[in-house]
Amino acid sequence: MAPKQDPTITFFPVGNGDTSLIKLGDGLTILIDLNVTQDGLDEDEDAYDVRAHLRTDVRRDAERRPHLDVFILTHPDQDHVRGIEDVFFLGNPANYGKQHKDKDLIQIDELWFAPRIFQDESKLCDEAKAFKKEAQRRIDLYRKDQNAAAKPGNRMRVIGASDHDSCDDLEDITTIAGGVVNLFNGKLRDDLELFVHAPFKVDSDGDHDDRNKTSIIVQARFHLDDAPRALLVLFGGDATCPIWEKVYEQSDEEDLEWDVLLGPHHCSWTFFSEGDSDDGEPSETILALLGLHRDGAQVICSSKCIEDDDDNPPCHRAAELYREAVGENNVFCTMDTPDDPIKIRVTARGAQRMKVDKNSTARAAAARQTALGSPLTYG
Repeated sequence: MAPKQDPTITFFPVGNGDTSLIKLGDGLTILIDLNVTQDGLDEDEDAYDVRAHLRTDVRRDAERRPHLDVFILTHPDQDHVRGIEDVFFLGNPANYGKQHKDKDLIQIDELWFAPRIFQDESKLCDEAKAFKKEAQRRIDLYRKDQNAAAKPGNRMRVIGASDHDSCDDLEDITTIAGGVVNLFNGKLRDDLELFVHAPFKVDSDGDHDDRNKTSIIVQARFHLDDAPRALLVLFGGDATCPIWEKVYEQSDEEDLEWDVLLGPHHCSWTFFSEGDSDDGEPSETILALLGLHRDGAQVICSSKCIEDDDDNPPCHRAAELYREAVGENNVFCTMDTPDDPIKIRVTARGAQRMKVDKNSTARAAAARQTALGSPLTYG
């Protein structure tokens, strides 16, 4: 048996969008959001090959089919679900066939989503509609046959309470704000748990069009054998200032401590204030939340390069506030290194920056493509 590795977190350079991969020591993988374009981020800019990277990091079954253990969609905006049908297989896992294997589509063993995905389909992008269809398939199966629904490829978890009809009878697989999850793809873990901060029920069921208000917010707690709470990471999708203020007011400090913060909404000013302009003062509550970081904390901005201009996101003043909180050299933007994801190793002493071995990734991808072309792969 191969020695157990340290857990890692990879933040991919995908422009103004989120794609973050957690990989635990035994190979279990959790992807939070997806923003993968077909050809590039812009007409003249090639995107980092997230597909190839994911295919090398996820585990393979006995038939060499790729599996992601958990996919978490924080909210159904396009820059968090783009490319889902190009990267993943959606549908009954029994129907995964040769044509899907030829494309090396990744199967999602367990799907996590917030109830808001079911509100007003007319305002969802095509990718979000595809995600919703897959979520509904799993819900329908759960109501019909819970034994089948508990198998990989059919599993799911709802994050956040709701009175929406689509969430009736799902209490046993629902985690509401204030809950903790350490069950991933059917396995109880002692090395990772997610504390759920949001969405709140009032926002999930509210009559508004702002999906950012219903983003999933979690504190990821990594535990090593000799270091409980070795690393604390806050993920919050595009949650806005009022939501974070409410999270702060209703939470114990230990549940908001952090070593790594994925800057909400791609380093947007909306994290710091309800106002559209960054000329105003930032929320004192948000500044207090930033002050809950531990020594050596880092902020990761999954965004375009941050310039001193009028863009929002990313917002230059927001980045400056992050630098004031954790230091000039501890704020990183994913697109500053478009050919290299930001990869962090979880150690007993906190976060250690790693170098991505692109040659290894490329070799593995090429080897897999060769194998996929061989009749032996299909028996």
